[in-house]
Amino acid sequence: MRLLLSLIAGLLVVGLAPVAGAEAAAGAHSASAVAVSGAPAKAEFGAGPASAKKLDGRPYFTYDATPGGYVEDHIAVVNFATHSQTLNVYPVDAVSGRNGLFAYATKSAPRRQVGAWLSVGHVPSGTVTLKPRSTVILPIYLHVPRNASPGDHAGAVIVSVTGLVKSKKKNTLVKFEQRIATRVIVRVSGPLHPRLAIQNLQGSYSGHLNPFASGVVHLSYTVVNTGNALLGATQKVSGHGLFGSTGRTTALPGVPLLLPGGAYKVTTHLSDVFPEIEITATVKLAPVGLRGDINPGSQATTASVTLWVIPWPFVAVVIIILLVIIGLIWRRRRRRSPGPGRATVSQTPQGAKA
Repeated sequence: MRLLLSLIAGLLVVGLAPVAGAEAAAGAHSASAVAVSGAPAKAEFGAGPASAKKLDGRPYFTYDATPGGYVEDHIAVVNFATHSQTLNVYPVDAVSGRNGLFAYATKSAPRRQVGAWLSVGHVPSGTVTLKPRSTVILPIYLHVPRNASPGDHAGAVIVSVTGLVKSKKKNTLVKFEQRIATRVIVRVSGPLHPRLAIQNLQGSYSGHLNPFASGVVHLSYTVVNTGNALLGATQKVSGHGLFGSTGRTTALPGVPLLLPGGAYKVTTHLSDVFPEIEITATVKLAPVGLRGDINPGSQATTASVTLWVIPWPFVAVVIIILLVIIGLIWRRRRRRSPGPGRATVSQTPQGAKA
């Protein structure tokens, strides 16, 4: 049982999604637990890929399919509670959530991708009731449409329980849904274009009045998945000045796995950068695909931005010194030149013939 629990814990992502207001919740009836405090009850169920008999250890569902293809598989739904539970089971599309992170559409959202291609067997009403500490194996069916575009498509099989929580603001009961998503990745055969782009790269410099003190280059950019394959990346930022100095940056977290079209915004900085008139900052991405996935067409992506960093205090000092030098030279030349009204007399030495 401990091994089973640890396996399930590694597969599950639990989320809360409000699905209705107090008026709808008032007439809702469910066999799941009802919490009347400000926080929902702890989820006591799980799900994961399975064979026809038991959980098989896969972290998620992944398939290579052709347009018009058909796949049968299984999902295990587990009730960890000491009481019976009625759980909702339904497929959804994957969507780009906050800052590009993987998210999953609500049950009521239109299904256009994997959520529309999937169906779950033995749940005609969309729910399944489990006895205390029991597991049920459900078949799932994947029908890939003939007009499916090449590349990666994502969705999930959701297992959820609904209940009630008390709203802190209005002191009313609000319906909530605790969801566990088992990811489904489908790669449809055809041309694969794994590509990431660095867009809107911008930089600024902040320094000190002391021209010999270092400053900081602030950078912001957006990583966009412009291809048709799921991709994340490791990223590195570097910089160098006109005279060869380099900045220092802390290790950056990796770009999370992005759906095609997904975007991830990054802000970072380079410290210990001297104001060497021209500073170039470069961002480099090394693409990373799904675990165990090999994308032979993916290549590193780089982008650079050049900043003009003029050490104005130093320039002002140089200008003042030059003006002083010019003034001294002009003054010396003026002293050496003859003044107005002065005549030059030529004298002939005595005894010389005229």
